Amino acid sequence: MADSFVPSPHVTRGGRREIELVVVHTMEIDERADAAEACARWFADRRARVSAHYCVDADSVVQCVREEDVAWGAPGANANGIHVELAGRAAQTRREWDDAYSRAVLARSAALVAEICERHRLPAVWLSAAELRSRRRGITGHAAVGEAFGRSDHWDPGPAFPASRFVALVRAAREGGAAAGVVAQPL
Repeated sequence: MADSFVPSPHVTRGGRREIELVVVHTMEIDERADAAEACARWFADRRARVSAHYCVDADSVVQCVREEDVAWGAPGANANGIHVELAGRAAQTRREWDDAYSRAVLARSAALVAEICERHRLPAVWLSAAELRSRRRGITGHAAVGEAFGRSDHWDPGPAFPASRFVALVRAAREGGAAAGVVAQPL
């Protein structure tokens, strides 16, 4: 589903690995037309020392790490996770997650996450830190990974991230529904 590939050097070559999670992040850059490309360029910079598999903005998806390789996105969920960066910030409010740009980001990223879940036979469920500790499989945020494993203090995608709505979009995309039609309605 990626529109382009901008390889990051911040990767551990994986080969065969069991994918149990999709970890959702926010890029911590302003929402803008080239956010995915800007984030991918940062991951490609040797100074970054971090990476994700995909960067998503309102109109594009850029892949930075092959799914069989380990991205350096959230310690505790790197070896078994696929990391997806969304344009925007963890501090976004519920209202800000409901503007036209964010709705487009949510729809595009939900379609991507649905494909990932399908490929790796993951359930479309949002997992808490406790569920991560009990080794449940599904979708989660970077904040929950940090809380579960104590190896990160990140709080993205933020307390106002519409996780339930996002999972509904992922499920609709998996069932062949139009995620854009679901997201077009206000939160």
